[in-house]
Amino acid sequence: MTAPHDVRLSDYVALTDKQLEAVRASDQYGYLLYGGAGSGGKSFFLRWWCLRQLLKRYGDTGIKGLRVGLFSVDYPTLGDRQISRIAREFPERLGRLRQTKSDGYNFELYDEFGGGMIALRNLDRPEKYKSAEFCDIAVEELTENSKETFDDLRFRLRWPGISNPKFAAATNPTGPGHAWVKALWIDQKFPPEMQNIRHQFCYVPALPKDNPHVSSVYEETLKSLPTHKRKALLDGDWSNPEGQYFTNFEAYERKVHPSVVGQIVQPWWNHWVSQDWGFKHHSPVHWHAVGNVLPEQARLLGRNWDVPKRCVFTYRELITSIADDNTSERELGAEIARLSGGQKISRWILSKDAFGQKTSQNTAAQLLQSGTGSALPTPSPANMEPGSRVVGWRFMYQLIQDDTWFISEMCPEALAAIPSLEYDKDKGGEDVLKTDHLYDDVGDELRYGLVDMLANARKPHEVVVQEQLAAAPDGFARHLILLNETERRAKANAPRPYWE
Repeated sequence: MTAPHDVRLSDYVALTDKQLEAVRASDQYGYLLYGGAGSGGKSFFLRWWCLRQLLKRYGDTGIKGLRVGLFSVDYPTLGDRQISRIAREFPERLGRLRQTKSDGYNFELYDEFGGGMIALRNLDRPEKYKSAEFCDIAVEELTENSKETFDDLRFRLRWPGISNPKFAAATNPTGPGHAWVKALWIDQKFPPEMQNIRHQFCYVPALPKDNPHVSSVYEETLKSLPTHKRKALLDGDWSNPEGQYFTNFEAYERKVHPSVVGQIVQPWWNHWVSQDWGFKHHSPVHWHAVGNVLPEQARLLGRNWDVPKRCVFTYRELITSIADDNTSERELGAEIARLSGGQKISRWILSKDAFGQKTSQNTAAQLLQSGTGSALPTPSPANMEPGSRVVGWRFMYQLIQDDTWFISEMCPEALAAIPSLEYDKDKGGEDVLKTDHLYDDVGDELRYGLVDMLANARKPHEVVVQEQLAAAPDGFARHLILLNETERRAKANAPRPYWE
């Protein structure tokens, strides 16, 4: 009989350096994400990791009958990527692949190796595993699943005698779950209820070049893909998800250093605040300003403009949750006033729900304002009428396209949220997909904060004149424009007759 510690996985499989790095990381961390690009050997890694976990845990604890779960998004994917491969790859001397009507497919180790099993399951209905238990869980293409599915699986991570159950996943940086996976493993942004386990998350990236089995021909195929897909699958770029709404958003083009914002944005510009109120949800707040950027100032932004350009800057950010942060609307209002720093704020745009929900005898909007004293104007409800969402997203898209919206580095959640928003396929791609993530709250707040303030604003006359001068075909045409402008100003400044 072979003792479990005499079984060496290296006798049966040769893992790549990146896969070995991921194995070591799984011993140290509770939640491992591997891959993040195409052809990093992700499915291969997960099935051999599951086998390794069974053998190692039996060797360490002597506990028999352990069960590891290996999950795919649906049964066809499970069959193609795992079941058929396990049948060909796993050593016959260790165990057998078996199917039963009641339990589906399992790879079962022989009793001398602990009698554990890899339960091969799909996630078409995660609730069917509500009473299941696993000592370890592996999920491929994690971004094809929702955060709710992830939480359901975490709840199943338990086994008598196993004190440190592990979760391992692999994925491409695409799919409907892109935003929440990126938030947890790439950006390390956790909701309040997960702060206590944030140190348990680890990401081990693996690119096609890390896999010696990937041919040069296949790499050339990846290089020939459209830009966003190529960046994701070849370079492991998480910033451009498949289904991305704001495909024209590049963080390096929008992001501005605070010192540059301070040199361009002037106190006499129009400043305003936008806020999405939430009690249990996040309540993001942003400060904006709009004004003319002169050609010499544009160089600070890396632009070479010949005429002034009217631009909006989102320059300050506050993210809070009243329930989770144990604060009140009055205290939040006071903090918004404090952060405004004495700057004249022309408008405070607040989500409409804050005007309907009451805390004691007052609405949330009234309580927020009471905390500001007289420092801020009375909040005005955002336009949340039917159709306003689509109009707002298009307006934001156009601001980016026109190169007239810039965001300070002091607003990291805004910079992270915009490229993470995905279009809603069920609504023809016109609207952004609603989620329960912070990025959804931030996106909504930025949308009505910008569109309600700017969409109906008239272009300043001086900008119109500068644009006319730039478009003038010759010097004589420019002379006439300036002459007309001189006459207009003279009339505007002339004293009015007493009868007018």
